[in-house]
Amino acid sequence: MAAAIVNSVNELQRNPLKLYIQDIFRASRTEQNKYIYEIFGLKFKNVMLHGVVTAVYNTNASKTATNFDLTDPTGCVSVYYDSTKNNLNIPLPSYKKLIQNFADASRRGDDNTMVMGRLINSIEKKKTSPLFFSTGDCISVVGDIFVEDLKNTRMISAYECRLTSMERDLVWLEELRYLYEKFYLWKNE
Repeated sequence: MAAAIVNSVNELQRNPLKLYIQDIFRASRTEQNKYIYEIFGLKFKNVMLHGVVTAVYNTNASKTATNFDLTDPTGCVSVYYDSTKNNLNIPLPSYKKLIQNFADASRRGDDNTMVMGRLINSIEKKKTSPLFFSTGDCISVVGDIFVEDLKNTRMISAYECRLTSMERDLVWLEELRYLYEKFYLWKNE
């Protein structure tokens, strides 16, 4: 049994599988692991989606976690995002070292102080406003599919959300069309 799970994990996509929202609901759970899904003959755990935020709700008091609805031309899915659990957070010791290096560079008159200052400002902005999106924004989401037990509904547990644009969403839809035609659907014929 353990060997079957290891083989199942080894067959997984190494990168998030780019999908339309409708395919989150069409994917089948694998028998070996309830967190691994399969569609078009591909096994995957992580997904990448693009869409428009149509609702934001259940935001916690510290504004670090929220639920929102993400919509693309094929459907809508609920997403849970906790910004404290993403890979973009900088550990406090690293942040303190960055501030110290900035101070040292400023004293030396280093040419890179403008770049370092912008980096620090960007980090500070992210810390003070971790939920940077609102209804109507186009965003890219990377996360896992999970089933919400009370309603038995599939949702996304996001670990990365990035603001995009309407133009990027149009490019995304063209990318997906290409992937579906050349790789996903072709494998099933």
